[in-house]
Amino acid sequence: MMKKVSIRQSLFIATAALCAAVTYPSVAQETSSERAPITANDEGYILEQFPGRLPKTTNQCIFFRTLYDWKPLNRHNLIVWAPSRSHPYHLQLDRPCQNLRFAHTIGFTSNNGRLCGFGGDSILVTSGGGLPDRCPIGSITKLDEKGLERLLAQGRGRTLREKREAESSEGSAPQ
Repeated sequence: MMKKVSIRQSLFIATAALCAAVTYPSVAQETSSERAPITANDEGYILEQFPGRLPKTTNQCIFFRTLYDWKPLNRHNLIVWAPSRSHPYHLQLDRPCQNLRFAHTIGFTSNNGRLCGFGGDSILVTSGGGLPDRCPIGSITKLDEKGLERLLAQGRGRTLREKREAESSEGSAPQ
């Protein structure tokens, strides 16, 4: 008698676990759609002058020899084109690069001839004299056409004041 009860209990537990596993992905999809956009290719992405967190690392890389052009957006973000003007990439830096917006030339450091969003690759920016400022690359994201337009339209990005005002208005809004 005791054996039948334990079999029924284990069948009940297995059924409950299977039901939970089947319904859990739909819950995860609902919450993921409510999350903030992660890259400039995502609708609603806001370029920050002072991001609250480090960029998410990516596995995308660019070969040095294919770099075509670059445009700084602010101290944390820039766009590079490689191998032509039709292939833009968004580079997010781990820390602010003080003179990036005013630099006429920039340099890159890497161990293998490729810029990647991992592995210690950096941007070098001269500051008028002395040693250049070394700014580690946090992530590289290949941009689609809308992502590029989104970044260029936002200019330098949202200021710290604008960010705080938006956060305070979100906190005071009725839910």
